Amino acid sequence: MKRKRVIVGLLVALVLAACGTTASSGGSSYQGKTIKLGALLSITGAGGVYGPQSRDGMKLAVEQINGSGGVNGAQIDLEVRDDASDKAQSAQQAQTMIQQDQLMALLGPTLSNSAVGVHPLAENLKTPILAVSTTGIHIVPDCNFPSSAPCKYVFRDSLGEQTAIPDNIKAYSDDKHPASGVLLVAQDDKFSSDGGQIVQDTVSKYNINLLKVIKFSKTEADLSPYVTQAVQLKPDVIFITSLGGIPAKIMIEARKQGWTGQFLGGNGFNTATVSKQAGKSGEGARSASAWYIGNTFASNADFVSAYKQKYGSDPDQFAAQGYTGIKIIADAAKRAGLTFSDLPGDRDKLRAAMETVNIDTPLGPFQFTSNHDVKQTVWVIQMDGNGGFSLVHEIKPTT
Repeated sequence: MKRKRVIVGLLVALVLAACGTTASSGGSSYQGKTIKLGALLSITGAGGVYGPQSRDGMKLAVEQINGSGGVNGAQIDLEVRDDASDKAQSAQQAQTMIQQDQLMALLGPTLSNSAVGVHPLAENLKTPILAVSTTGIHIVPDCNFPSSAPCKYVFRDSLGEQTAIPDNIKAYSDDKHPASGVLLVAQDDKFSSDGGQIVQDTVSKYNINLLKVIKFSKTEADLSPYVTQAVQLKPDVIFITSLGGIPAKIMIEARKQGWTGQFLGGNGFNTATVSKQAGKSGEGARSASAWYIGNTFASNADFVSAYKQKYGSDPDQFAAQGYTGIKIIADAAKRAGLTFSDLPGDRDKLRAAMETVNIDTPLGPFQFTSNHDVKQTVWVIQMDGNGGFSLVHEIKPTT
């Protein structure tokens, strides 16, 4: 009888220990399960210079995670859709992915102009969504702006223009002390117009006289009349807030007209595609980035090496943010204690776990702020004239 009691006691202790282990790791084994995620990206259209790299970074992360045993044994299934850089199409596809395809979480969309339709929808349907490239105003935490209610399900791992553009302007002002500038701003998408507003709100802090704000439509084929207006004012700096291939077109035309000043921009500059398009005309053009290929974080060296091996080319900021996005969701899913039988409940568990992410990424050590935004190192970079970038300044996050 005494021996039986000892055995029973040991069995109970083992069960309790197992329960404790399960709780601390965020849930039992997910072996045989599938975590279904969706990526809504601009593979074509104006955002097509950014979306493919985001997709490739995500696919690399999925391949690595699944090849290493998955998330507590579960495999990630990533559904990628091209929204063609169209706001209405983006929202329609997001609704399909959430309601019809029953995906657990989404990443994207590429453009801020699309995010204003997609993010409130995901919030309303209580589905976690991680912005991996949207940098405009009112992304997090106020996706339902002008409503003051914070959005619980929307996160961002991309560096917002409200940080990037002022950091870039300050860094250049500290270096060169420019006295005057002209702003060329596209008026028909949120990313561009938000960036233009941030430039206008920032320049006076650094004693830069903004001589003129020149507005144009990104659908216009010939931008030379607008560039001529800017060049004739002889500014020290031309600020460009636009996306796709437009910044490169402006740089080439300005150099053709003999202008020799400095170009400053935002996240629209931060891809090798734009740097290659600009070529020698873009040499020295500065922007602030969430990522720099030569940063010394150990996780970045591993990422760059793996990306080059898989795709035969260097990654860019958008690839790094897409890759990081998958890693963030995988880490949260691992700790969330998912049931795979209650999708609304699992979505909420995933959202709660995302708030406490603390992992090493190509962007550096990553955590979300209380507003679901990023707090990270900022890299001021410049186009090298050969399709790449060189580092100008490293700005560490404030404590």
